[in-house]
Amino acid sequence: ERLEKEVALHPIVLAECPAIVPRCLWGGRPYRGTPSLLRPPLGSVFLHHTLEPARPCRSFGACASAMRDMQRFHQDTRGWDDIGYRSPSPPLVPVTSHGRPEAALGGCPHQGYNTRGFGVGIVDDFMATLPDPDTLALVWDQLLPCTVHSGHVQPDFTLRGHHQLSHTDCPGNALFQEIQSSWSHPGPPHWPSSPSQ
Repeated sequence: ERLEKEVALHPIVLAECPAIVPRCLWGGRPYRGTPSLLRPPLGSVFLHHTLEPARPCRSFGACASAMRDMQRFHQDTRGWDDIGYRSPSPPLVPVTSHGRPEAALGGCPHQGYNTRGFGVGIVDDFMATLPDPDTLALVWDQLLPCTVHSGHVQPDFTLRGHHQLSHTDCPGNALFQEIQSSWSHPGPPHWPSSPSQ
């Protein structure tokens, strides 16, 4: 409850960007080691599903707990310095919770791509079903345009699913098919209002 009040009082808001919730508000651990700096603008955005938790969080407290669990898994089990995505997007919560530090690596958990792309993880499992329309709108209409307008990503970036880089099921068959069938390339002046309904 206290965290929800803090987020309401102190979100980091950029023009045309979703609110970014810093790790101190979701109770995240510090980044391990020294992050490498980005060399923006990046040429790719890599889309992931987090797989766990397999059900979307429905409140800030549940999403904060899911973020801590994800960070614990990535740091303790995988041995990574932090959450493997730059911006995990919890469903049905109007914020994008920050994984890696602001000037850190783009965040694609695949060797050789951290400095070439901006990783976006959508919380849930999308092998058989799509994210809900609100989550897709958050990513499509707010987060992706924000990455371009803020200078982190090139206007003519390539959107890829994680499994295009390595042998994995991520971002899930349903989400990847949606990317391929519905995604009209971002960039000024025509951002998609949403993927196909």
